[in-house]
Amino acid sequence: MMTVIKDTLMEVGSKYASDDAVILVHRTGLVESKYQYLMQVGGDNIARGFFQCEPWVAVSLCNDYLKYRESTMKKVADICYLDWKHFTSPTEDDWREILTTNIKAMIIVCRLHYWRVPKPLPKTLDDQAVYWKAFYNTSKGSGTVDHFKEIVVKNG
Repeated sequence: MMTVIKDTLMEVGSKYASDDAVILVHRTGLVESKYQYLMQVGGDNIARGFFQCEPWVAVSLCNDYLKYRESTMKKVADICYLDWKHFTSPTEDDWREILTTNIKAMIIVCRLHYWRVPKPLPKTLDDQAVYWKAFYNTSKGSGTVDHFKEIVVKNG
């Protein structure tokens, strides 16, 4: 999976594909789904994909980030083989499906989610666990720093 993550992020641009970014994205997938689950148990408004991203996050990335970076938006749409409309007029219904079925979109949304964090990427497992909890899982999520580290050590 590391190769797929690295290759996908390099397609977007080398600034998105640092070693620290690739490792953090990979470890996020390990912790969120162990690369086995594509959706949480529950209704429609649940996290999707290997990185367990909620559709509203992808819509926010389109509306609040990519909208102001048209060349990156176009590149991401091309890389993910998605119609431009999913970025210019994103809907949670569309992104629910995309995040469940499109691995490149899953990877890019996870990376862009971290990209918007106004802090440097962490380098150590301990720091990655804290960063993931603060900025990806958040205080509302059920994950813990210890859970992150345990899953990574067991699986990664």
